[in-house]
Amino acid sequence: MTSTSSLDTPRVRGMTWLAGTAPEPAAVLRAWESGTVAAIKPRPDTWRVVEAPLYPAIDAMTVLRPTGNLGPVLGGADDRLAWWLVAAGTAPLLHDLPGVVVRSAGWTLDCPAPGVGAGGRTWLHPPYGSGLLTPARLLREALLDAQAMAR
Repeated sequence: MTSTSSLDTPRVRGMTWLAGTAPEPAAVLRAWESGTVAAIKPRPDTWRVVEAPLYPAIDAMTVLRPTGNLGPVLGGADDRLAWWLVAAGTAPLLHDLPGVVVRSAGWTLDCPAPGVGAGGRTWLHPPYGSGLLTPARLLREALLDAQAMAR
């Protein structure tokens, strides 16, 4: 893996941003440099994880991508789940959606570096370093639409 200090690309900016949301960014970067997943427990003021079934999540991504409001989404083929990063204060908007789990503040997300798959997980939409998170209100609407289409 290329050192994060040698390039200024969206992938490297995404790695730097995501690692920077953890209490120990250097530990996250070391895990990624070794090709493994990093256990990221975000600082409370950054983001929360919203877990949803993989296929409705992919449908929701296709709705959100053209709007420019699609933030990072991690996918797990083995788990058949997707993990969305949403702003910490907005996550409660998603608590009552069927099949959706809003992880508590401080929940640890095991994730590979952006642009790399590891541990059965890969970024369906990686962080690019801008800090953009999917707005919970829009994610709610997109997941409800995806669930309705699946019926």
